[in-house]
Amino acid sequence: MPLGRLRRRLPAPPIPPSPVPCRAAHSAVRRIVVAAAGAAVDPSTVVRFSDQLAWELDPDMRRELEARADELAPWLQGPFLLGGDLVIGGSWRTDGRWLALGREVADDLRGRRVLDVGSNAGYDAFMFRKRGADHVLACEPAGFHYQALFLESIYRSGVDFQQIGWQDLDPDEHGRFDLIHCNGVLYHEPHPVALLQTIKRMLADDGEVFFGSMMLADPEVSEYIRFVPSAYYGDPTWWMVPGRLAMRWMLEAAGLGVEHEFGTHDGPPGEFRVVNGYVRCTPREERLPEWRP
Repeated sequence: MPLGRLRRRLPAPPIPPSPVPCRAAHSAVRRIVVAAAGAAVDPSTVVRFSDQLAWELDPDMRRELEARADELAPWLQGPFLLGGDLVIGGSWRTDGRWLALGREVADDLRGRRVLDVGSNAGYDAFMFRKRGADHVLACEPAGFHYQALFLESIYRSGVDFQQIGWQDLDPDEHGRFDLIHCNGVLYHEPHPVALLQTIKRMLADDGEVFFGSMMLADPEVSEYIRFVPSAYYGDPTWWMVPGRLAMRWMLEAAGLGVEHEFGTHDGPPGEFRVVNGYVRCTPREERLPEWRP
């Protein structure tokens, strides 16, 4: 039973405080969560992030898990199986995004270190760990971090969840990574080039980056960046949206050479058309002055 049905009856409490504004903490996204979470999710199709998940839940455990999940609402990522047939639906079908991403990421990540920048509730981090990555660092500065901790208390995957932003990443402290994943962060970031330079600094010399973002859909403005002076689709945390060529050139200037684009699909219906998609990058020489926080 998806937990979205429960949230139709109970108001969603606020998520715990976070050091930066939560991207979902506004009315437009809350309406999306309520609407989307009611959609049926077949538990048998949901990825099991732990081999120890119970196939059946006793009534007391079920009520406890339902109550905790509702305390942490709204959920954007999903679906997450908690055991038995209990599923957190979320407003995003993150498993759908992995239909494309999963074909690009190696099936066997043993021996590799993975960094997930802007990890939200941890779906991607759990997937990298499930594919055998030796170490996964998942950084999320907003209150979604508490959702990830709740899930990790169930899955016990070994993902290192830290409530930090990309500005806190330091190769001397955290090491460098063979694979870096960053999705849905760029257009929320007032300092996008600094974000990309930090990703480059954290990347191993032979590493790879899977970078996902909203982009302008109109090919006539592919070379441009459109700034968002107020909000996009009711979300005031959108600062700008790059065209597809503009994003490619921004990445390359930061020392991340684009190998190819994949997984492109329509984005949310806002004031102008956008698409959501990924690029795979590998390191190259950076042309920009070094950025330090």
